[in-house]
Amino acid sequence: MPRSIGYALSFVGTLVIGQAAVEAGIVSAAMVIVVSITAICSFVFPSYDLSNAIRILHFPFMVTAASFGLLGILTGLFGLAMHMNNL
Repeated sequence: MPRSIGYALSFVGTLVIGQAAVEAGIVSAAMVIVVSITAICSFVFPSYDLSNAIRILHFPFMVTAASFGLLGILTGLFGLAMHMNNL
């Protein structure tokens, strides 16, 4: 399939699956919105290496957010800022 059609079909399929998950009560509508914004923003990074670094950083932030909520996110951002400052 051509690239442009393949991307369009994947986004449409994702929207359909997301709508079905919301209607079935599996996830909330806010969660679908957050995930879709995150997916769209993943195309913003101009460098492939930078996008890989951001993807790797997602996992520790997800764990701290799931464990400690907003405090975990803020602690992770503070730790990341301290690490970048030391570099």
